Amino acid sequence: MRLALSLLLVLTACATTPADPKALLDQWLEVVRRQESVRFNVVIEVEGNDPRRQTYAGVQHINTGGGAVEQKDVTAHAESRWGATDYRAVILDRDTYLQHNELTLPAGKSFAVLETQGASWTWNYLTNLSLNEQQYDPGNVFADLDRGTLRLVGHDGDRYEFSAGGVPHSGGYTQGEVRLVVEVDASDRVIKAERTGPSVDRQQEHRIASYSQWGTAPDVLRPAAETVAKPAEVVVRTR
Repeated sequence: MRLALSLLLVLTACATTPADPKALLDQWLEVVRRQESVRFNVVIEVEGNDPRRQTYAGVQHINTGGGAVEQKDVTAHAESRWGATDYRAVILDRDTYLQHNELTLPAGKSFAVLETQGASWTWNYLTNLSLNEQQYDPGNVFADLDRGTLRLVGHDGDRYEFSAGGVPHSGGYTQGEVRLVVEVDASDRVIKAERTGPSVDRQQEHRIASYSQWGTAPDVLRPAAETVAKPAEVVVRTR
């Protein structure tokens, strides 16, 4: 009886508890990876000498077998000292369709298909779209946290508050505390992650990521062929 009780105490102590912050993040990420679709809304604001703002909203479907994302529809807006950028990207398998305020399309066309053969300008947009995915993909919601200093500082029901010592940059970590507040639903799916701390360029960043319709987000529809312009038909405006 004593042996059984001792084993029970050991197993209980090893289990994930609110006092084990790294295990909590890993547990939530594992739940995220099992979901096949999600609706997201991400707002990123940076305050300081070089203020900027980014928003991303849309849906994505995830290949739970470990492959690449198969469907994605994202609308984005960015403001900085260089001006404003607006775009909508629809991605299905390897096909990418883009609406962008720098692209002038023929009358009656709504999207440009980003084919790489014979159109060098498309590479830049494909690269930027790929980089921007890191800002809203649910799998990156806890990225760039110094897990060595991660602490759980508050817990109220399904709301968890963490602190950490900084965010990575070339050569080390940016000085300053990172505050992360996570809300999950009854199935341990992240519905909101709010983060405040230093940006990689040593300003102050505030990021709110909201997620809904886990596993039930609508399908992404391919634009009708008659609304899609070929790269050769597109005029790219430069700033």
